[in-house]
Amino acid sequence: MKRYNSSSSSRKRFLDPTTLSIAVDQILHHAAAEQVRVALLGGYALQIYGSDRLTGDVDVVADRAIEALSPIKPLSFGGYTTEAPNGTPVDIVLRDDHYRSLYEEALDHAKVLEGIPIVTLEYLPAMKMAAGRRKDLADFEWLVIESGVNIRRAKQIVVRHLGPYAGDEFDSLVAEAKWEAKRRK
Repeated sequence: MKRYNSSSSSRKRFLDPTTLSIAVDQILHHAAAEQVRVALLGGYALQIYGSDRLTGDVDVVADRAIEALSPIKPLSFGGYTTEAPNGTPVDIVLRDDHYRSLYEEALDHAKVLEGIPIVTLEYLPAMKMAAGRRKDLADFEWLVIESGVNIRRAKQIVVRHLGPYAGDEFDSLVAEAKWEAKRRK
């Protein structure tokens, strides 16, 4: 399945869960060999948590670069895009901006699901707010309505890393998500 990327004329291909799983296994293998701590985040992480969100890449937060996965291009906020050995696009997130502490803490608190270290649900809303793209707001809504995230704990993380005004925005986004979900029923 393909879709058009609204920001350019290039196309983005969505990948099936088997391809994504193979890529994650390959990433984890290289990370372990180099003693790099990693945790999955992004669209495939949401799939593991039960979302029907499609994705065309794998996103991992890491404590440092994975040397076996050479950079193709830098990410604007820190890290780089690369490819897993199976050809799957991979973003290795190494935040070097004012959200660095959020990502480091999320990595420290990652849990293992289905054999994969993954950012916990409570950190994902703050990460989605920090990114602020349309798909991140849709992901935020899924997290609030369907994932079972601990809203109180998620807000504490938002306030700690994004500030008190972000806490107010979090409350507004939660209320809007609940309203939208009720309206759709």
